[in-house]
Amino acid sequence: KQWYQRRVAITAGGANGNGLVVKLCNNMMLAISMIGAAETLNMGIKMGMERQLLSEILSKSTARCWSIDTYNPVPGVMEGVPASRDYAGGFGATLMLKDLGLADDMADGSDSPIVLGKMAKQIYDELCKDEKFAPKDFGVIFKKLSEQ
Repeated sequence: KQWYQRRVAITAGGANGNGLVVKLCNNMMLAISMIGAAETLNMGIKMGMERQLLSEILSKSTARCWSIDTYNPVPGVMEGVPASRDYAGGFGATLMLKDLGLADDMADGSDSPIVLGKMAKQIYDELCKDEKFAPKDFGVIFKKLSEQ
C-alpha cells in the first residue's frame, strides 16, 4: 500500500551518468540542509521554543525546506518519519556519508569547490564513528547535537 502512496517523478537527465551526478548533488544538498535544520531546530528548542511551533513557523518561512516540513528530525514533531521511531529506517547516516564521499570525489575531479559539502562530510564522518548514531537515519544528527 505504501508504494501507491508515494509520488514518483521521473525526469530524463540527459547523457549516461547524469543520473549519478544528480543523485550525488541531491544528497550533498540534503545533508547540508539536514545539518542546518538540525542546528537551527536544536538552538530554537534550547532557547525555549516549543518544538512543534518552531517547526511550523520555519516550515512557512524563508527557511522552509524538506528537512523541516517533510522529514523533520525532531522527535515528536511528525508521525511516520524516522525521528518518530528513534531514527530507525529511512536513509542511513552511513549511506549519507558514502554519498558525501562520492560527491567529494566528483567535485575534486571536476575542480568544483564544495566548502559546505566537505564540512557536511566531516560532520557525518564524525557522527558515524559513534556506534550509537551510525546505524540510524541521517536525521539523527539532531539527536547528536541536542545531546551536546
